[in-house]
Amino acid sequence: MKFKIFKNKLEQFTRLIYVNSITKLNGSILLVEFPKSGGTWLGQLISNYLKIPFPRNQFPTIKKSMYHSHYLPKYSIHKNKKIIYLVRDGRDVIISLYYHQLLWNDKNKLTPKNVNYHRSKVPFDNYEDVKSNMSEFIKYTFEHTPSKLQHFTHMGNWYEYNTLWLNEMKVNKNIYLVKYEDLLEKPYSTLETMFKEFFGDKNINKDELQKVIDKFSFENQTKRKKGEENASSFLRKGIKGDWKNYFGEEEKLLFKKYTKNLLVELDYEKNINW
Repeated sequence: MKFKIFKNKLEQFTRLIYVNSITKLNGSILLVEFPKSGGTWLGQLISNYLKIPFPRNQFPTIKKSMYHSHYLPKYSIHKNKKIIYLVRDGRDVIISLYYHQLLWNDKNKLTPKNVNYHRSKVPFDNYEDVKSNMSEFIKYTFEHTPSKLQHFTHMGNWYEYNTLWLNEMKVNKNIYLVKYEDLLEKPYSTLETMFKEFFGDKNINKDELQKVIDKFSFENQTKRKKGEENASSFLRKGIKGDWKNYFGEEEKLLFKKYTKNLLVELDYEKNINW
């Protein structure tokens, strides 16, 4: 177990070095997102259509690749030539984070350290009672900062992370914003527009793009319809707006307190009176 933890830390450190150096030189694509925003899915779509490697949970390769990360725009990361910045409604992110950090699923059972860590910080009587625990979890998510030993590339909270990348995008033309919700509702047109506008591909292979979308659809990967929940799966529900099932007035007020006007700036809400 200790060797596995050391290997994971070494891999993370190597990847951090790569996205500050090698990827700027070999034409790699960097995908940045706050956790639980759909980055693995988008990375699969892009890498499969472009037919480039997508090294995940393994050491990076010297070849042009698709790199998925939660890094902040610091050091030389924001100087990569092609950065896809993926955004998801922070209210839905909070729900996904709860299931990922405090409840067991097929993936985190393989690395129980993280769930055990978060449970030690928020010792609820019943972790399965997601709705009752939500207000305290919102506070935890926005206020807690893990030690460097626990998470040496900690990305801050949803508000901090997206504020920094939005500010960076305003001054750098090498960053392209994609919304998770657009991928859910109109995957073909969202990807087609991205490949045309950002990658300069004027001759989209429509059949190939559709084949990739079908291959990595929620339905094909899970054998479930969107909205059919499996809390033990990394791909839990595959919908937007799930926060409405968990947020009451207290949770809404807390989220507004921590995120200010960001939902409006990202066009998830027209004003703060949601």
